[in-house]
Amino acid sequence: MKIAIPIKTNKENSAVAPLFGKAKWFAFVQDGKISIEKNESQGGANVVEWLLRCGVSSLIIQKMSNPPYQMVKKDGRITVFYAGDERIELDALIKKYEDEVLTIVDDSNESDIIKDHQRQHQNR
Repeated sequence: MKIAIPIKTNKENSAVAPLFGKAKWFAFVQDGKISIEKNESQGGANVVEWLLRCGVSSLIIQKMSNPPYQMVKKDGRITVFYAGDERIELDALIKKYEDEVLTIVDDSNESDIIKDHQRQHQNR
């Protein structure tokens, strides 16, 4: 199982980056080990394609726009987890994932989580 998390810096305990498609770095967690890679992709759809090529099975996000979310949903290989809106650092988020307390984004809640992000774009 490989987990991807957008983060703000290339440090091991970086805060989670709030905007999925604009994150400069991604932390990958596999078998208890964390690796950090620079996000060379531009925009959400390209990031999704990159994560699929990397073999990611879980993605933890705070905000994600609808087009990349729909790509992930349609492909079906990645489960999306919602990290919440509060600032959180990588180690605390990984613990929440391991404790199975994160919300899985699915048909029952996607409009609430994704909608909040859409509203932010409209307010800019």
